[in-house]
Amino acid sequence: MSDHAAQSPDEPMPTRRAGRRERRGGRRRPVLLVLGVVVLVLLAWVVAVAVSGYQAGRALQRVADRVPVLEQQVRDQDLTAATTTAAAVARDAAAADRATAQFPYRWAEHVPWVGDQLAAVRGGAHAAALLTEPLPEALQTAGNVVRDGLVSADRRVDVAGLQELIPVVTDYQARVAAARSSLRAGRGPDVLPAISRRLDPVASRLDTVAGPLDTAARVLPQLPSLLGADGARTVLVAFTNPAEIRPVQGIVGAYAYLSVDAGKISLTSTGTDNELYSARADVSAVSAEYAALYGEDASIVQNVTTGGSADEAGVLTASLVTDAGLPRPDVVVFVDPVGLAQLLGTDHAPLELGPFGQVRTSDLAKTLMYDAYVTYGADQDARKAFLAATSAAAFEAVLSDGLSTAALDGARTAVGSGHLAVWSSKAEEQAALVAAGVAGVLGDPATAGPVARAGLTNTEPSKLDYWVQPAFEVSAPCAATGAGKGSLTLTLTNTVPETIPDYVANATARRAADRRTAQETVSLWVAPWVGLDGVTVDGRGVGTAVDSEEGWRLVRLTVDLPPGAPVVVTWSFSGSAAALPRTVTGPATASAPTVTTRSCTP
Repeated sequence: MSDHAAQSPDEPMPTRRAGRRERRGGRRRPVLLVLGVVVLVLLAWVVAVAVSGYQAGRALQRVADRVPVLEQQVRDQDLTAATTTAAAVARDAAAADRATAQFPYRWAEHVPWVGDQLAAVRGGAHAAALLTEPLPEALQTAGNVVRDGLVSADRRVDVAGLQELIPVVTDYQARVAAARSSLRAGRGPDVLPAISRRLDPVASRLDTVAGPLDTAARVLPQLPSLLGADGARTVLVAFTNPAEIRPVQGIVGAYAYLSVDAGKISLTSTGTDNELYSARADVSAVSAEYAALYGEDASIVQNVTTGGSADEAGVLTASLVTDAGLPRPDVVVFVDPVGLAQLLGTDHAPLELGPFGQVRTSDLAKTLMYDAYVTYGADQDARKAFLAATSAAAFEAVLSDGLSTAALDGARTAVGSGHLAVWSSKAEEQAALVAAGVAGVLGDPATAGPVARAGLTNTEPSKLDYWVQPAFEVSAPCAATGAGKGSLTLTLTNTVPETIPDYVANATARRAADRRTAQETVSLWVAPWVGLDGVTVDGRGVGTAVDSEEGWRLVRLTVDLPPGAPVVVTWSFSGSAAALPRTVTGPATASAPTVTTRSCTP
């Protein structure tokens, strides 16, 4: 027998495998416990993210639903209701921003693909909160300022109200910039179309308003000074006449002086160019370049508007009236009959204009630029007195209306078409006017884009330009990059009637048949890097004067415009396709120029 005791057959023999199972089971229980806790944490995290997303989504949907209501209330100028709606919008946007700023939501943004969707929603929520937080207070401020109009019945601009708006505008300038950044930061390449469709229009609208808002933030702080907040300002309104056209509207035929003191606007005197004939402007006060281009001819009243920019015209006009013994203006406003009509708007009540009775604003240009010549005939002193009185009355009507929506829309139209421009003698104010686009300047060709600028100068004394109708056709390269060719065609048509007053006719015509023929210098400003291949008139090559003005290449030629026979001028260009002209602005003719686009040039 062995030394070991025999084992009973009914007693199981322990094995190593059974021991291992026992030990493994002991270890598995803590692992399962940990996994269970992890699952619960993940589940709680998913629920937290889902709840945050749901809360944010519901809040943003309420914002989206209320925004159209808010926009309509603002359009209706129901600022009391708009303020209430804005408060609700701001609360919902803030709720969405808080929901998406919580830790579980932010941590989930690191999850592939899912994080892209969450980041996009958070970017939209934060942008909404940025933009809507100050909205109720901003609308309340705006309501307080504009409730009775920025211009009161006694023609006083609410300067204090404008000053209240300055911090509102500058704050929104910063908020829009931050909101655009927030939207960009949350946009990944894998964002779902359902989310993109909601956020893309918001981003696009912010991109659209950012530029004008930047301009407003730059311009608004200068308005109180322009309006006499720091002391009385002297404003000269120069009434120009495009019937004898110049690149800046036309010759100065009449003027009015305004005093602006702490927002109070007062008409102090009026006059005509008869009082300015013996005066001379200091051409050297503009620049040596200007003096070389236009010479001493620019010193007389008929030619102070002959350059390409209204700021030069402002300097020369201020110098001219000072030489005539009149007060030196701080500000010069250039406006013509077309601009006055645009400022007043088509729905404005007719003006009482002496012998012409009730004149609709749509007929104002015709009354001042043609009917007055017929009525007054050779009595030009009486006609000029009528022009001065009527222009001042029309301008006063603009002031009396206050800064209404119609007046502001009319001002934008007048500035955009070249029939209204403002110059200030203060450099910081002038810079703001340039930024606002109301200074009527050529600007910097490097930032102007692919544009050409055109102007006309009547070189034979007449008032025939009232009937000149310009039409442009632009042909740009088909390609947007690389080298290319293009052209610009200007068709000038003189629609003068058979019978016209003597004073309107070409005063230097040698033959009776030429009395209705206008002579024009056509000026074209293009970027200096645009190559000029040639110029034709009615298909025949012609010579041109090529100079430089304010960084632009200036191309000039002279044409005769007989009645009823269109004259066609074509400029051919080459160079970088991105720089060649694709549109054109000007001239400030009585009949608005038309611009069409021809088939592109291969």
